[in-house]
Amino acid sequence: MTGKHLLITFLAAGLILAVIAGVYVYQMNLAPSREAIEALLTSFTERLASGDVSGARELLTEESRGLIRDPGTALGKTIYRELSLKSVENIMTEGSGMYTADVILTAPDTLKIMTKAGILFAGRITEEGPAEDPDQLLASIYDEILAREDLPMADRFCVVRLVNRNGSLLINADETLSRAIEGDSGEIGSALEKLSE
Repeated sequence: MTGKHLLITFLAAGLILAVIAGVYVYQMNLAPSREAIEALLTSFTERLASGDVSGARELLTEESRGLIRDPGTALGKTIYRELSLKSVENIMTEGSGMYTADVILTAPDTLKIMTKAGILFAGRITEEGPAEDPDQLLASIYDEILAREDLPMADRFCVVRLVNRNGSLLINADETLSRAIEGDSGEIGSALEKLSE
């Protein structure tokens, strides 16, 4: 093979590699489809609903996995079990491989549930006097509320951040997503303070 043929072969190989790299970079920067984001978020909520919290965390970026906590109470388990994805809209590219989507999740209304539990607890204390084990009384009140079929539900809006890493679309969870799933603790705290006045 002559030097000229060798040069042409190297140039052709370089051109092919450049095209492949260009296509890869283009695909990495291409916003995922609404269907792909819906599928990811549906899988995430379904895993939480089935009790597979570690499986749900696998769909998150490694640095954000700690924001999705194991439910330690009956209320927490009910919130996860009843969680569902209602809608995904307005997918936006935020940078290379980073996206946001406006998402509405449907979950038990923690504010209403906790307010109801507080009212029932205060009512029982008023009627029956101080409880021997207040924590046990409150737990039994939560059990009664959570067993009802007409559990109050709420739609919660949040902006979900997504990242394309090595060709895999992942959720980059933040406090906004955590609050949308579990309820806003600040809002719940103020409601409980008002009840105690």
